[in-house]
Amino acid sequence: MTKVQLTLTDQEVQAISVIGSKYGYTLTKTLKFIVGREAAQIIDDTNLPTFEMSQDNEIRGIRTLKEHRSGKTVKLDKPFDIGLL
Repeated sequence: MTKVQLTLTDQEVQAISVIGSKYGYTLTKTLKFIVGREAAQIIDDTNLPTFEMSQDNEIRGIRTLKEHRSGKTVKLDKPFDIGLL
């Protein structure tokens, strides 16, 4: 996660607050909403490359999900927990 600090003019704060008042948002929440909406639009408009998974990897992935759902997996809280298995 990245934190950002902004300095806004009084006019910018007023304009953003007007947008936020429609939703009952604070200034911070309104800014997060606007940035998130714009980022989602860029992602939707961008043709991101997709890669087909090999059939072998797909079979492994499905098998692994089934094992996890049936309780055959163990949660490791710390990297050194793997030595305890």
